[in-house]
Amino acid sequence: MEADLMGSSTPAVPDVEHDGTDLSVPRLFEERARITPEAVAVSDAAGPVTYAELNAAANRLAGLLVERGARPESVVAVSLPRGRELVTAVLAVLKSGAGYLPLDPALPAERRAYLLETAGVRLLVGPGGDGLAEELDPAHLDLVSRPDANPAQAPSADDLAYLIFTSGSTGRPKPVAVTHRSLAHHARAVGASFGLTGADRVLQFANPGFDVFGEEVYPTLLAGATVAVLPGQVPTPTELEAFLRRERVTVANLPTPYWDQWVQDLLAQPRAVPETLRLLVVGSDAGHTRTLDGWWSRCRVPVRNAYGLTETTITATVHALDPGQLPEGDRLPIGGPLPGTEAYLLDEDLAPVPDGTPGELHLGGALLARGYPGHPGLTAERFVPDPFGGRPGARIYRTGDVARRLPDGGLEFLGRSDDQVKIRGQRVEPAEIGAVLRAHPAVRQAHVRAVDDAVAGKALVAYAVADGASVAELRAHLARRLPPALVPASYVLLDELPLTANGKIDLRALPAPPVPPTAPAAAPADGLEQQIAEIWCEVLKTGQVGADDSFFEIGGHSLLLVQVQRRLSQVLGRAVPGVALFSYPTVRKLAAHLGTDGPGAAPQDRADERDAGRARLAQRRARTGGAR
Repeated sequence: MEADLMGSSTPAVPDVEHDGTDLSVPRLFEERARITPEAVAVSDAAGPVTYAELNAAANRLAGLLVERGARPESVVAVSLPRGRELVTAVLAVLKSGAGYLPLDPALPAERRAYLLETAGVRLLVGPGGDGLAEELDPAHLDLVSRPDANPAQAPSADDLAYLIFTSGSTGRPKPVAVTHRSLAHHARAVGASFGLTGADRVLQFANPGFDVFGEEVYPTLLAGATVAVLPGQVPTPTELEAFLRRERVTVANLPTPYWDQWVQDLLAQPRAVPETLRLLVVGSDAGHTRTLDGWWSRCRVPVRNAYGLTETTITATVHALDPGQLPEGDRLPIGGPLPGTEAYLLDEDLAPVPDGTPGELHLGGALLARGYPGHPGLTAERFVPDPFGGRPGARIYRTGDVARRLPDGGLEFLGRSDDQVKIRGQRVEPAEIGAVLRAHPAVRQAHVRAVDDAVAGKALVAYAVADGASVAELRAHLARRLPPALVPASYVLLDELPLTANGKIDLRALPAPPVPPTAPAAAPADGLEQQIAEIWCEVLKTGQVGADDSFFEIGGHSLLLVQVQRRLSQVLGRAVPGVALFSYPTVRKLAAHLGTDGPGAAPQDRADERDAGRARLAQRRARTGGAR
């Protein structure tokens, strides 16, 4: 029965179980540094760092951490931007025997303080301890004269490796504790799954506070490959491509929403994918077949669709997609479990569901986290005894994700089992509505959520990236497939869903539901102001834009800014730097700046463009009633 319950009866990647010795990432890395000391471990804006140099630097910092109180089960915060110092710091904490808490340096002070206090942090590597922890800023540490030998004592397999906070249903983030055993198993299994070798150069894209950072770094270092660190914030697709070529990146691990936007950009402006790329890994959100189809039209780079959670040490299942391969249906499968991991689809009573029937996905095996420190009740609720494995003390994790088994034995992610709301007394799952909305052939991305409505109490809002579809078409599509209570009252059409620094959908940046259009407080003047306003209307999919409206306050974000920049450059016949759009965010200010920055288009060209823009705007208003 166990083989039938697992996502795949045959492991999708080679078995990476070791000989029974409890190994840890620090010890495995030290062995790699001994074997290939002169190989490049990290490449960042400051240049290359060899394995020998990285190991020695981590050893020196680890010794200091031990002197300052780092010990097994203690937590050392690390708050540094992407780069060699960040990689050195996390390795040093692991070598010291403590666990690390990754903190995004851009975190708001209040949230940062909450995480430090909740985790009981006493040491922080990086600036900004705010008096809550002893600050060890690498920029002000003189470690050159410290001993650089490997620590004599290795961490125990069951010791804490890192602590990461995830969102909680109570409104407060909750910590997840991952052990050295789980981290080492993940690094070895993922390295085998992705076929990493010393010849690879792996992109480090993830935000430092995101657990995918570990998937980009540890498997790479254990394979003797190079971590190629992306500088700065989330890049535009063309900026990413330039970096991949410059750094000769062979493997990239990207959030699915970012990949979707990259493919759309590749299709809009056809160009080749960097020739060094041999493998693309996507995850963190549901992937879609149409995005894969667009990817195959531009390149033949294989894709791995990865699925996992913080509680399962990043990635738990992987589905391999070879060039030209298109799965049936709209969603990309999430495949089968990594070696040493079990995947079960169960009902509320923990009984297996029939093949093809939706069930809650439960995961077990070596990748499971320890649980939620300080939350024993929640740990017991989510990490339950394994009724199938037959191993004393074995557990499975209730993911809250709904999936079904495909005919080939792989798994398909369907959505979440929680986040229920009541609409007019009826229980509603927004994820279900989103899935139906994404089934519309024109919809590339969709998200549905409930908001407070002064009249209706709770109301559903649908956000969609729909190529050519009107609000009326989407509403009719849902009305044909859902009961009335599940059909959203409001719709917001976007060019792309906004993303966080991690490349996930930024829920806080989703615009408010549309309101009946009213005349702008100050209409754009004829000429350049009108041209800019019309471009914004197209990009933001809104009916009207006022002269003093700020692009970022009416739904704009950095990825939409790329489209505005491209359209303005076409209209004006000259390059418009992106920084100008940040410095002059309103129609009036941007027009004044561009009007004095160069001649722009000829008067007749401007008139023709204005007339064409007004015609497009009139068509949009007639089709959508002014809704975004």
